[in-house]
Amino acid sequence: MKVTRIKKLMISGISVVTNNEFEMSEENGKIAALWEEYFANDVYKKTFDKANSDFMYGVYNDYESDARGNYKITVGVEVTKPKNAIVIEDKKYLVFTKQGELPMVVVELWEEIWDYFEKNSEYERAFEIDFEKYAKENEIEIFVSIK
Repeated sequence: MKVTRIKKLMISGISVVTNNEFEMSEENGKIAALWEEYFANDVYKKTFDKANSDFMYGVYNDYESDARGNYKITVGVEVTKPKNAIVIEDKKYLVFTKQGELPMVVVELWEEIWDYFEKNSEYERAFEIDFEKYAKENEIEIFVSIK
């Protein structure tokens, strides 16, 4: 785990609104279906102004409140122009990394993150824009916005 600052990152893709309670049940969860839709509809090929990056992202924003409220998740890629993109500028993040089999490693790392913030007061979550970066096969980095 490390602290980093993101100077500027723009992500474009497709989105859905959900919450963690929905995601804990197979019949109500929307995130897995969003990833499936992204690939099934070749959204990557339809995305304009893609950056020279091989990374996929899952971006969480528009938090209603905290980890219990609704939020928007976007599955996408980095782009070079802000039109129709989520723009992350000058934000401070706590970065968590984990290796393992997708998609279970994502769930496991989010559980570790929730546990970390429940038990530690060194950093406080900002609930602004958090994101998952799929950097390598079977490795994920989760950037959690902090105050």
